[in-house]
Amino acid sequence: KLMAGELQPSLGDIRPHGHLKMGRFTQHFVDVLDLEMTPLEFFEKMYPGTPYEEQRKYLGRFGVSGSMQVQKMKELSDGQCSRVVFAKLGRDTPHILLLDEPTNHLDMESIDALADAVNDFDGGLVLVSHDMRLISQVAKEIWICDNKTVEVYKGDIQNFKMAMRAQMGIDDGGSGGSSGGGLRGDASVQQKGGASKGVTSKPKPPEPKLEVIAPKKVVSDDATTTTTTTTTSSSSSSSSTTTFDTDLLKKNLPEERTIAPPTAPPPSATTATSSAPPKGRYIPPHLRKKMQG
Repeated sequence: KLMAGELQPSLGDIRPHGHLKMGRFTQHFVDVLDLEMTPLEFFEKMYPGTPYEEQRKYLGRFGVSGSMQVQKMKELSDGQCSRVVFAKLGRDTPHILLLDEPTNHLDMESIDALADAVNDFDGGLVLVSHDMRLISQVAKEIWICDNKTVEVYKGDIQNFKMAMRAQMGIDDGGSGGSSGGGLRGDASVQQKGGASKGVTSKPKPPEPKLEVIAPKKVVSDDATTTTTTTTTSSSSSSSSTTTFDTDLLKKNLPEERTIAPPTAPPPSATTATSSAPPKGRYIPPHLRKKMQG
């Protein structure tokens, strides 16, 4: 903010060049953009006189294309609004860029594109970022400012990070903080110095285990009998199949008998049989007289 002129120094003077142009990207890009306007309307207000098609082409180079150009910026995502701010910075052609956490709302492809643009920029740059992907691509030297001194670190950003991990007591398995080891992120284990010296940890009681007992198989007598019968029949059928004798089978077959068709009795016999009273049946006296007459 001192470099941008928003704050005045309590001691000393800041005298920038009269023709110095500075571009600034902040985390709160709401201060730069008018969210009630579309990107095209915002650029026409900031840079009047530029043809409409040229405005559209320039916004499209920063990923603001299509219907996004005519949509109100309050309806756009934070990453899309960040691209509008970067397009404005590029249009202003500043001599010094002040970038405060520019990767907060960017995806990996946009971060790589920003790193390429920063490396190709010929002016001055002040970058504040915690993004390792961006820093590893743009940082050329590492200066350590500590104890009122400034020293140049011999190594790249990855070596510096691993050295900080070793200094903080972070390692791969928690066995010691002297070696940095591989980067494990959230899986890192930080040792608490002196916490484990002279202290014996109590053994943990064994956790109860759930034992599953399979039920015993209950076989009923009927099932046993059925199984035995089936086995016997199957074994007998298999043995009979192997020793099949057609002559023996013909001998065991019953002899053929011819059954004569029933003959109808003569009419007289039928009438006599039907009129005679059946034996062993009680007939009342009044019916007997009618039958005998």
